[in-house]
Amino acid sequence: MSIKTEDIYRCLTEHSADGYILTDLKGVISFCNPAAVKFLGREEKEIINQKLSAFFDEASLKDKEAHPVGVATQGMTHGSAAHTAATMSGAHQEKSDNNSAEHVNWKFATAYGKNGVDMTVPASFFPVLDQAGKEQAGLTILYIVQSHTVQQAQTEFVSTVSHELRTPLTSIKGFADTILRAGERLDLAQQRRYIGIIKDQADRLTRLVEDLLAVSRLESKRLQLTVRAIDLREAIQRVTRNLSEKARNHKINDVIPAGLPLVWADADRLEQILTNLIDNAIKYSPSETTVTVVARDVPGTPEMVEFSVADQGGGIPQEHLKDLFSKFSRLDNPLTRQTEGTGLGLYITRSLVVALGGQIKVSSAPGCTTFTVQLPAASLEMQAARGRD
Repeated sequence: MSIKTEDIYRCLTEHSADGYILTDLKGVISFCNPAAVKFLGREEKEIINQKLSAFFDEASLKDKEAHPVGVATQGMTHGSAAHTAATMSGAHQEKSDNNSAEHVNWKFATAYGKNGVDMTVPASFFPVLDQAGKEQAGLTILYIVQSHTVQQAQTEFVSTVSHELRTPLTSIKGFADTILRAGERLDLAQQRRYIGIIKDQADRLTRLVEDLLAVSRLESKRLQLTVRAIDLREAIQRVTRNLSEKARNHKINDVIPAGLPLVWADADRLEQILTNLIDNAIKYSPSETTVTVVARDVPGTPEMVEFSVADQGGGIPQEHLKDLFSKFSRLDNPLTRQTEGTGLGLYITRSLVVALGGQIKVSSAPGCTTFTVQLPAASLEMQAARGRD
């Protein structure tokens, strides 16, 4: 049985969940697949021979540099249009795979809905070139499946943030109203207690806002790092000193061997990582227990330095370990419910570790949870290069 390649590509585009729109050099649409038709909410006959600008804000499609993919397009028919779309989609996918999760060819584009409501969709625009490198057409790819995922994630994020903001705001408003209504009837001790609660909840709001800003910087790739060689011993000891008041009912034991290589990191971000992990170990461990911080070389991997933070808490069930580094992830147990937190600390911690070129893992058993972080060691070449900057 002989199957034409063109028939295969036509089948792919017709049944693809993502949309493909082909335009000529004047921006007139000559082909669109069923997914694109459904997304735009129109009949195919309403789209073909219309300008792309009738359905999209073209500036939102084209104001980011695209990487053209060479495809022979002379004598393009409906079938060859499908061939082109599928070929370029494959080339784009290969490009994306080679760049891990970095989607350098797509951006959020604005589509005009039939009901007058604009829609946002991840999209790419590619010039279609013939074998001589001359532009013959344009291909717009709409990543519809990804759009639904992004919208769902945004909705869930807004819902969760709203809930997290509502709790401290309710306390602030309630106790402020009480003071205003009955201030003269409250004795000084009651007034001070209510004002203390208002301050604590305001501090909680501040921490949440700071964490949300950190998440925004991390996810928008606007995090600025100043990496240099850092003495891990000094960084650990500085953080434990800063947390000494919070750890007054706990013991912090650090084990740091002499001659440990310097770590290659941003000083502020390293301190944030250490603070998050040690602070969590203190918060989620019973009083009179020990938090142990250990730094060491990584056996067989001299280019990395490792440190771990272990507590003596109740442990984390194995089925929950995979969710620990997700946004707003908090375990539902009595100790967690007694402890305030935003559920963003470990998400931020992992993101910072990855941004510094390291990795983080967690292991847990009843009576002990250990977070282990590996970061690059500061080689002489790194330090010399830094010195030349």
